[in-house]
Amino acid sequence: MRFIGVLLGLMSCVVMLRAQENPPVRLGIHGGLNANFHNPAFPTQQLSTAPYFNNSATSLTGSIGLIGHIPISPALALGLRATYTAMGNTTLTASNGIAAGLSPSLPYLELTPTIGINDLLLSKSLWLWGGLEVGIPLSPTYSQDSSGTTLVTNATLPDAQTRIALAIGAAYDLPLSDRWTLQPELSLRFPFSKVSSSVAFDSWTIPQVRLGVNIFYNLSSAKQDSTVPPTEPYVRGRIARVVSITPDGDTTDVRSLTLEDVRYTEYFPVVPYVFFPANSSNPEPTYAPIEARETGDESAVDTLKDALSINDQVLTLLCRRMKQYPTATLTIIGTNDGRSELRNRTLSLQRAQTIRSFLVGCGIDSTRIKVEAHDLPEKPSAPNDPDGIAENRRVEFRASTPEVLEPFQSRVGIERLANPDALIFLPEVSTSDPFKEWELTLTQAGRTLRTIRGEGSPRPVTWTIQPSELSSQQVPIDYTYRVESVLGKVSESSGSIAVDYISSTRKLREQSGNKTIEKFSLILFDFDSDVITPDNQRILDQKIVPAIKPGSNVKIFGYTDRIGEARYNLDLSRRRAQAVMNYLKSKRPDANYQAAGFGESIERYDNNRPTGRQLSRTVQIIIETPKQ
Repeated sequence: MRFIGVLLGLMSCVVMLRAQENPPVRLGIHGGLNANFHNPAFPTQQLSTAPYFNNSATSLTGSIGLIGHIPISPALALGLRATYTAMGNTTLTASNGIAAGLSPSLPYLELTPTIGINDLLLSKSLWLWGGLEVGIPLSPTYSQDSSGTTLVTNATLPDAQTRIALAIGAAYDLPLSDRWTLQPELSLRFPFSKVSSSVAFDSWTIPQVRLGVNIFYNLSSAKQDSTVPPTEPYVRGRIARVVSITPDGDTTDVRSLTLEDVRYTEYFPVVPYVFFPANSSNPEPTYAPIEARETGDESAVDTLKDALSINDQVLTLLCRRMKQYPTATLTIIGTNDGRSELRNRTLSLQRAQTIRSFLVGCGIDSTRIKVEAHDLPEKPSAPNDPDGIAENRRVEFRASTPEVLEPFQSRVGIERLANPDALIFLPEVSTSDPFKEWELTLTQAGRTLRTIRGEGSPRPVTWTIQPSELSSQQVPIDYTYRVESVLGKVSESSGSIAVDYISSTRKLREQSGNKTIEKFSLILFDFDSDVITPDNQRILDQKIVPAIKPGSNVKIFGYTDRIGEARYNLDLSRRRAQAVMNYLKSKRPDANYQAAGFGESIERYDNNRPTGRQLSRTVQIIIETPKQ
């Protein structure tokens, strides 16, 4: 009892601290219907014929009591239950051929401290809870008969034990008003102790299933922001968490990141498509046009640091490479989306001819370029999804010389790499009227790194940190989050992430071993596929296998676009990573390999764009090789 008193005292302190906070402390009543599963296996000394009670029995009883619910965070709460429950209301029968019955009356006072967690399975109303239940016996008795003769009537059960059981359950909040909440629940109890320690009643345990309902009264209503009268429009927004995703698929909070100078090479895939707006023969405006006197010089592309920007220059890249390989021929295949453009091969042909005109204008002989018109592409994206429909409005390139469409090597040199290199900003927002727009601005030492904007309801934002994007100064990254409603209400908040910069000088001072890092995101999978095509095998053989040395650490991370269900995409990304790892292992078995899939949880490229979704169907291969 001293333990219970201490527990009540501690919980009283928590109540005093939490009573004015949101979510509120709740007190209520509990009622339940119990299914008791009696598992006896004991002799009885009161009968000379010694019946042996070994037949299981089930009884239905009730319980009633008080319950307290004390939140210690929005997703975690302590609880305490004091409940009267009965577990008798049945007759145990003998199993050794003797007609005997034993009818128990087993009332208990249950004291159950619990801990509960919610915000699971996308629902803040669902609670999962558990605790150790202490059941104090309240004068338990039993009656016994044999062949219709009563031998014992309401005798005290000897050596009745305090019942210790593991209690676990699930409950769901159904708000009735600002103050009252109805909470149905289902719980299980697994006893660690026996009903009695007497040899005459050994052994006897009673697991239990309880269907219950709790009615709570909130000691305080939902806390209102005193700066915003409830009758006036308002908007609130902040970044609640900054996280990264581990290779095991876990989410981990990020409060700091590490920058390190390494010798670094990166390759990017060339998407062999150009995409078009609906019912248009002009490419999406993100593509950089080719000037009429374009020489094919790739120097402008050399300065770009991400795959999306490089593929916006795909026409310039094609022009240069067609000049670099003068015997190569190019087939341009125009397609349509099969929906609003259904059977419009004229539009497909116009798209192919538009791209042909661009390339001829930059100096490519027209006899080296062939055009075709199809309806849907040979390997279409999801034809019933808006994203897939947009991707099917395109032209495709097929070159007689594979080098025309080979991956692009961006740079070789010393770069600053961040770990982790992808951060996800999770917003927490509320508004009295619809959201109009939001904006996340990232800065370092007063220099703007990124400004990411969106319309409508805010969503998680992924920031993929490019090599050398961050300053070499040991200064934090600051971020400002701004939300605006359609009525013009604005909320703005800020935060920061610490940066630890490991310079080359510091690595030598700390005797840290040097290494080279090569990063490859240069093979693209077909939509909804984990098959390594012959073209991808050639790229792996030519670009990646030679870079793997004995003792290299090879990390392979799979990704997908956002089309489809998240769990399926996670599995697809893992299969892509595993397929590439198996292939590389067959070529270079003396390296160390690790494969993982992130699905669509990390948006490596902007999935609002068709090119970004194509680039997301990839694996990223990172090869770390210690210097000998």
